[in-house]
Amino acid sequence: MLASPTDTILLVVYYVLFVFYLFIIGRLVVEVVRGFARDWRPAGGTAVSLELMYRVTDPPVKLLKKLIPAIRIGNISLDLSMMILLIVVYIVMRVIDPR
Repeated sequence: MLASPTDTILLVVYYVLFVFYLFIIGRLVVEVVRGFARDWRPAGGTAVSLELMYRVTDPPVKLLKKLIPAIRIGNISLDLSMMILLIVVYIVMRVIDPR
């Protein structure tokens, strides 16, 4: 059974959003690692892949950081921009899922 062109486009958009979702999760992991191991400096292929991940995820994260202020809890500042982006991307993926 052949898929309609609309289903094909939705499937491509779904997989692009899925890769973006994985990049956001990867960025969260890297930021947690950097928080605990401040002297960690990636090199070689790891540095190249992290640069790609940051270039892809930086524009929406920076936009959300401007729109949503960090929550102050005592001396700690909690930034929820990446978590909100993760939730929004997940919801959009569920809405356009062509299957």
